[in-house]
Amino acid sequence: KDTALISVAGPGMKGRNGMAARTFRAVSGAGISVLLITQSSSEYTISFCVHKNQASHGVTALETEFDLEIQAGLVNPIESRTDSAIVSIIGDGMKHQRGVAGTFFSALAFSDINIRAIAQGSAERSISAVIDVKSGDTAVRIAHRFFFNTAQTIELFVFGVGTIGGCLLNQIRDQMDGLVRQKIEIKVLGIARSAHMLLDTGGGIDLADWRGALEASAQKTSLVEVLEYVREVKPLNPVFVDCTASAAIPEHYADILHAGCHIATPNKRANSMSLAVYHSLRDLANAKQRRFLYETNVGAGLPIIDTLQNLFKSGDSLTAFSGIMSGSLSYIFGRLDDGVPFSQAILEARDKQYTEPDPRDDLSGMDVARKALIIAREAGLPLELSDIKIHRVFPPDFDDSGTVEEFMKKLPLADGYFAEYMKRLQREGKTLRMGASIRNGQCTVGALEVGADNPLYAVKNCENAFVFTTVRYSPIPLSIRGYGAGAAVTAAGVFGDILRTVSWNPKESAD
Repeated sequence: KDTALISVAGPGMKGRNGMAARTFRAVSGAGISVLLITQSSSEYTISFCVHKNQASHGVTALETEFDLEIQAGLVNPIESRTDSAIVSIIGDGMKHQRGVAGTFFSALAFSDINIRAIAQGSAERSISAVIDVKSGDTAVRIAHRFFFNTAQTIELFVFGVGTIGGCLLNQIRDQMDGLVRQKIEIKVLGIARSAHMLLDTGGGIDLADWRGALEASAQKTSLVEVLEYVREVKPLNPVFVDCTASAAIPEHYADILHAGCHIATPNKRANSMSLAVYHSLRDLANAKQRRFLYETNVGAGLPIIDTLQNLFKSGDSLTAFSGIMSGSLSYIFGRLDDGVPFSQAILEARDKQYTEPDPRDDLSGMDVARKALIIAREAGLPLELSDIKIHRVFPPDFDDSGTVEEFMKKLPLADGYFAEYMKRLQREGKTLRMGASIRNGQCTVGALEVGADNPLYAVKNCENAFVFTTVRYSPIPLSIRGYGAGAAVTAAGVFGDILRTVSWNPKESAD
């Protein structure tokens, strides 16, 4: 630490004999010891490091030596960066092992550390990089992790500790010992709800009683404060987990990525914002070498997004899609198969907490529309949320306005409509489901009449099902089906996304 990078550069350097000799003769004459030397192949620049407290003397000596060249514009004003540090890897094994430099530079890039200069000894036993002094400790820690396979660290900041977020923290607590045996160490450094938060600057928050600690905290929730902490401390692998359901946090995803955090979230708001935002977040994540992970946006714990991305990256393309993407709607319409009245099916789903407190939030189809939009965008369709056609599920003359209590009281008025609807479908060998479909570039949400040969026919009891017809999966489509409701399933999916931020998968320790 405490070094300065001094550079002598200019158009007059190229092809002129003795420029390097004059540079180091001037520095030596000032009684200054040089720690590191590097020169560009274009001969335009010579850079070297000295102790920070000798930098000003070195600059003065060089300005005196090259006074005429500086006045003539042949040499630029001498540049000195006193906020520098040198990080070196050293060892005899480097000479016989390929890829050491690549691993070193990849480690620095992983932590978004910029390299100012590079020097390598001709004996191939050392490589040094000059970086910002603030990144020095982080650079050493990340290099150790990449080279010596010490435990991979994940530092979590969890916003939103309701049903899903709370379940996630409990799953992390219960799995910590098992992950340590796999050389993965998770530290929860931040837990936040709407009003208060915990922000730990030490070894991580004790999850044994995280609810009690959060309840007792007087620290106001501040995303700005969390991101300032990340920028200052530079954790090795910070992951921001957004388990909220609001649009407030997603509006700041760009700031979170700029701060150096990965993002893992079940919140589908960001991916259903404008198409410009959708693309800009991916571009920014790639530029910052961060992961933007949202597997749980669509199918809770089902592997939908990852499956689609792998298909499309390998050259496949979507030709049609149909799916049931709501556990609550799966339950409600599945109960109609059993002869249960529509109003009773909704009441049951609400009592089991499958629906939102206001079931109209589920029955409106907007949640399904957001999920369908994400699938369409993953497939390359340039759609906005306003392009999704949502067909009303209620009878044409049914009034679904009023308070939740008023709405629930009016629901039996729709029972006759659905009873007749189901009778007609049964005569045709079909049943009624509510989901989404994509065909010919158009996306619709609403009632689906499906026959016994349709993969969606047997989907009920909170199951989700996704049926993809692609160029390769045709005429038999790719179907993914499984449980699509419950905090535990969704939290497990978010947990899986978090673990995908580690750089590799070491074998479990035999200890």
